Amino acid sequence: MVLRRHLPSPSTLFVFEVAARLTNFSRAAQELNITQPAVSHAVAALEQHLGQPLFTRAGPHLELTEVGERLSRVTTRSFHAIEDVLEEIGGRDSSREVVMLSISSGMATHWLMPRYSNFREAFPHTDLQFQLSAVSVGGPLYNCDLGLRVAQGDDARELGGWFAPERVLAVGTPGYLRDHGSYDKPKANHTLINLPDHWFGWPEFAQKANSRIPAGYDKLSFSDYSVVLQAALSGQGLALAWTSVASGLIINGMLVQASDTVVKTDRSYHLVSSSQRATRAVVRQVRDWLIAEMEKDEKQLSKILV
Repeated sequence: MVLRRHLPSPSTLFVFEVAARLTNFSRAAQELNITQPAVSHAVAALEQHLGQPLFTRAGPHLELTEVGERLSRVTTRSFHAIEDVLEEIGGRDSSREVVMLSISSGMATHWLMPRYSNFREAFPHTDLQFQLSAVSVGGPLYNCDLGLRVAQGDDARELGGWFAPERVLAVGTPGYLRDHGSYDKPKANHTLINLPDHWFGWPEFAQKANSRIPAGYDKLSFSDYSVVLQAALSGQGLALAWTSVASGLIINGMLVQASDTVVKTDRSYHLVSSSQRATRAVVRQVRDWLIAEMEKDEKQLSKILV
């Protein structure tokens, strides 16, 4: 299966979510304020990219395929979570505290959003705003209060705000592993979901696992790590999971370890504050809360990972 390295367009997932929810391209076009052919084109481009149909068509009626249903559940859940946060942020009043975070879209979607209700309980008068990166974050914070940054060696020891180690493992859904076997002992050819142009990918993982990637394995690539994990959650294949992002998914059993190999690098993640603005008390409190949440995850991960 030959696949493009990136999504045909970032908007294809949004178009698919509406079309899947309404099971009607014409009504989806009305909600999105675009033409019906534009909806059909976006869905067809996504289907071509995935190499599998998302809908079965019988005249004007549409039904989701099994793959379409799984992808629809993931996209709808993720988009609703983001919408809820945006609505809360948009409706805030000027008397509330605001903390701006610079984190990856993967961490926002898969690590922070599932525990956002706990954050609201702990900080009822504080709103979060986000500066998101599709892959990993780096560089100066500029207008942000806190940012997740990676460091190694002496820089890591001096940086402070230690959040998590860099740990990478292969994961898939329980159902996918049941049908295809593990990475180490496959029962069928795997699809390897990839984050292109990243310093650590499947070839590097295979080297650490003392294995070779069979030529028959399919590859599915996305430029946004949050979509990489969404694809794994929908049962499309195996993904490499950075536990700094995917800890909750692993702890809850939504994604399970697909290989005995767990790669721990000499790098670590740190929550750092901006040098361009004074660190307010609420910023320190939010930083400490986030670090404490990850400490809980690390304790549970130590019991799960072999």
